[in-house]
Amino acid sequence: MTTFIQGLMTGILMGCVYAFFAIGFTLVLGVMKVVNFAHGAFVVMGMYLTIFVFMNYLWDPFLSLLVVIPSMFVFGLIVFYLVIRPIMQQPLSAHVIATIGLLIVIENVITLIFGSQYRTVTVPYTTSAIVVGSIRIGIARMVAAATSLCVIGLFYLLLHKTDFGRAVRACADDIEGAWGLGIDVHRTYLIAFGIGSVLAGVSGAVVMPFAVASPGGGLDIVIKTFVIVIIGGMGSVGGALLGGLIIGMVEGIVSALWSPAIAIAAVFIILIIMLAMKPEGFLKRISE
Repeated sequence: MTTFIQGLMTGILMGCVYAFFAIGFTLVLGVMKVVNFAHGAFVVMGMYLTIFVFMNYLWDPFLSLLVVIPSMFVFGLIVFYLVIRPIMQQPLSAHVIATIGLLIVIENVITLIFGSQYRTVTVPYTTSAIVVGSIRIGIARMVAAATSLCVIGLFYLLLHKTDFGRAVRACADDIEGAWGLGIDVHRTYLIAFGIGSVLAGVSGAVVMPFAVASPGGGLDIVIKTFVIVIIGGMGSVGGALLGGLIIGMVEGIVSALWSPAIAIAAVFIILIIMLAMKPEGFLKRISE
C-alpha cells in the first residue's frame, strides 16, 4: 500500500506537469487545427534556454523565465510565419511532415550548440522533499505541479474572461463568422501560436530542477502530449489537465508496482481503449 500511495502521489504531480506540456499543443490544435509535432522540441528549447542561463548566470530555473518567455514568444512568431501559416490550409499530412521536419531541425541545432550529452540543473531544492511517514514528496516536483496548475488556471481565464480569449474561441468555432465580427483572424492565430510556444517553453523550464534534458527528448514529449490530448479531448483545456492526470497516475502507479517499461505499455493500452470507445475524448473543444 505504501508503494501504491507513493506511486499515486508522484503520478499526480507528474500528471500536472504533463498537462502543462499539453496545454500549448491543444491551443494550437483547437484554434488553428494544426497538429504541431514540433511542440516537444519547443519544450526542449525551454529546457536548454534554462540550462544556458543557469550555466552562465546561475539563475534559478524560475528566474530564467525572464529569458524563456520573450525568447519563445518571438521564436513562435517566426515559426508561424515561416512554417505554420503556409501549411494551414494543406492536408494533415503536410502538417505532420513540416512540423516533424521542424522538430528534427531544432534537435540538431541544440545538439550543435550544447552537444548530445544529457544535462541537468541542480538547485538547493532539487533533492529536498516532504516526508510523511514513509511517503516522500519531492519539493521540486511539487513546485512544478503548482506552477502548472496556476498557469493552466490563468490560461483558462484568458480564454473565457478576456476579449482576446473570446476572439480565439470564435476563430476556433467559425473562421468566416469571426471575420464577419471584425476579428483579425490572422493576427489572432499569430498571437495564439506565440502563446502556445511560450507555454511549451515555460513547461520545459519549470521541470529542470528535477528533469534530465537531451536534444532528442522532443519526440517522446510530443508522443505523450498527443496521447494526453486524445484522451482529454482534442482542443480542450480541461481535457489536457484531465488527460495529464490520468497518464501521470497510471505511469506513477504502474512504475512503482511493476516497472517503467510496463507503464509505457499501459499508457498506450489506455489510448487504444479510448480510441475504440470514446475517440472524441472526455471533454469539449476549446471553443465551447
